[in-house]
Amino acid sequence: MKAGGVAGGSSLNNSSAPTSSYAPGSSLPLGASFNQSAHPTACLFHILFKGVAFTVYMLGSKTMEGIMVTVLCILLLAADFWVVKNVTGRLLVGLRWWNKVDPVTGATSWIFESAAPTSPDGTNATTNSFDSKFFWGVLYITPILWALCFMSAILWLRFNCFVTLAIALVLSFSNVYGYYKCSADQRAKLNDMFNAGAEMGMRTMIRNGVFGRLGGMFSGGNAQQQGAAAPQVQPGTFA
Repeated sequence: MKAGGVAGGSSLNNSSAPTSSYAPGSSLPLGASFNQSAHPTACLFHILFKGVAFTVYMLGSKTMEGIMVTVLCILLLAADFWVVKNVTGRLLVGLRWWNKVDPVTGATSWIFESAAPTSPDGTNATTNSFDSKFFWGVLYITPILWALCFMSAILWLRFNCFVTLAIALVLSFSNVYGYYKCSADQRAKLNDMFNAGAEMGMRTMIRNGVFGRLGGMFSGGNAQQQGAAAPQVQPGTFA
């Protein structure tokens, strides 16, 4: 089944609804440079709104009213969510996620797409290594930073920041989850990472004899319970 395409050449493949990708070239303004990037402007905007929103949150309370900080942060976070979801994901890693509503039943379908390994003309359409690392690194670090801010707000009882931080966490985690579902490679990498961490933890516990100590504790406790004399109950009456 084929879905409608957007401006561009290569098509996007998905198990449910393959669609097209959009990968125009871009040049970086303002004298900044990502020399190894195939899409430097996309790299810039991938981090621009995040950085400005984080800066406004950290420093804005000292220079402006709290409600103004909240409004500015929400606008910047919304802009960042839209840019990452609709632009930088397609340009930097060839992924896109979106939803469509059935006009008849009203049911919502979520579609997760990944770019074809080759373009229609047979040329290699593999994503740039720098772009891929930059995209995933920034994508994963963003919710971690907002989560740290959220925990800090809880510790310092900054209840006026909860709305901003909750929106930041929801939007950043939404993009992480959406692109995680799009990328089979990222799913495999995260599964390998979790498996390697679990295996390393098991080896460490075995090397340190944790299981032996736990077994000794339980067996020792059972022996003490078995060795303890059962109380003798004598029939009688209380005066």
